Amino acid sequence: MKSARQWDLVLVPYPRPEQPHFLVVLSPDWIGTNPDFPTLNGLICHTIRPPDRPPRSHEVFLDEADGLDHKTVCRCHLVVEFPREKIIVVRGRVTLPRQAAIRRKVRDIFGL
Repeated sequence: MKSARQWDLVLVPYPRPEQPHFLVVLSPDWIGTNPDFPTLNGLICHTIRPPDRPPRSHEVFLDEADGLDHKTVCRCHLVVEFPREKIIVVRGRVTLPRQAAIRRKVRDIFGL
């Protein structure tokens, strides 16, 4: 069983095996480490192109401080479910300031 903690950056074969993407794990630790839950929830991340573009209203920037090689956006408007067994690697962990920014953005988007 592969486990993941909330705020881990995991590489998964999403949307297709030949096109994996990083996801920010949203599922709480008690689900992420419990084998009774075969799927987890996450937010999709994409490398920014062009690299100097500003963030869009639904995005938060991530970068090397979070464990990524390139400036990346976390898209906070779409929560996806993915099988924990498909985690290729846990790459890093979202920094505390960016965790707070993602929380705010998700609350704003979904009216929570």
